[in-house]
Amino acid sequence: MKKIIALLLALLLVASLTACGGKTEAGTAGSDGSADAAPQGETMSTENFSVLVPDGWKGFEVSDFTSDEEGAMDPNSLQICKDGETELDIFTKPYVQIFHYGPEDTMYTPDSSWYDDVEDLEPMTIGDRTWNGFTGSSLDVPMAVLWTEGAEHSYQLNIVLESSEGSITLDDADFQAIVASIAP
Repeated sequence: MKKIIALLLALLLVASLTACGGKTEAGTAGSDGSADAAPQGETMSTENFSVLVPDGWKGFEVSDFTSDEEGAMDPNSLQICKDGETELDIFTKPYVQIFHYGPEDTMYTPDSSWYDDVEDLEPMTIGDRTWNGFTGSSLDVPMAVLWTEGAEHSYQLNIVLESSEGSITLDDADFQAIVASIAP
């Protein structure tokens, strides 16, 4: 029971530190009771949300294709690429794309029929949110799609799990830290 409470407190600490911006550093209790270093990184923000970009990952703004303003960035989306250096790395490296939906937006439940080899995931709690989702493949690329709905803010994550230059899992500490840190 003490380990569960310590883990929950550590996750809460990570989320609260990340929301403040800047470097993030916290510890979580390991299975033997020792402190494991939590992922560190920089907080990246759009107009509508912020998220931790762990060291070794690179965050990219997403163009706002609905704006008439040239060079406008989407205030509701970011991409975070593992071992990324340029925006083109999303074609060869695993990444997470985050979509934010505010109270005035409608988030539709992602449609698994657009994917092959779909397997539903059990709801999972990461940070202070419960996420629903499924895994599948799109053009033979293994992916996961997660979403969570709230009264004020909802989010969808499209995750490329495997690519020609790497892989991630939903259990990776970096991925968990990214998801736990998402804040309006």
